[in-house]
Amino acid sequence: MHITFAPRGILQIDDARLTFKNFEGREDKFNRKGDRNFALVVESQEDADRLVEDGWNVKIRPPREEGEEPFMYLPVKIKFNDRGPRVRLRTGDVENRLDEETIGELDYIDILNVDLDIRPYDWEVNGKVGRTAYLQEIYVVQKEDRFAKKYSDDLPY
Repeated sequence: MHITFAPRGILQIDDARLTFKNFEGREDKFNRKGDRNFALVVESQEDADRLVEDGWNVKIRPPREEGEEPFMYLPVKIKFNDRGPRVRLRTGDVENRLDEETIGELDYIDILNVDLDIRPYDWEVNGKVGRTAYLQEIYVVQKEDRFAKKYSDDLPY
């Protein structure tokens, strides 16, 4: 993973790893229905320290077993509006734009690579301040299975 701290507080992340994916906005014990989100895995303590220093809400779970590293991640929200997000999915030689209706597909695919931009939203409520991460743009490369590759030319569409 490579993070660039771009102007206006935007994070540009190449070769990202995602977890806790809920692009669809399914309701579950950790999520209200309609809330779309995922977590960006923060792979190094150095990156986590820099993100926290810049005001980002990095979550840290202690190691499960002795000798393991803590698990660090940045929760990212997804809201469709005039500011985005722009979502592209590449499968083999085909690239598609995903929208609010189709972005849920990302929950169910094997991902080969992800590059994304995250924009900050700084808030203040009742004297408390924070920064929320919002997806601005994402480019996902799907790992194709052997049958999809082999039979893609046979599809009628």
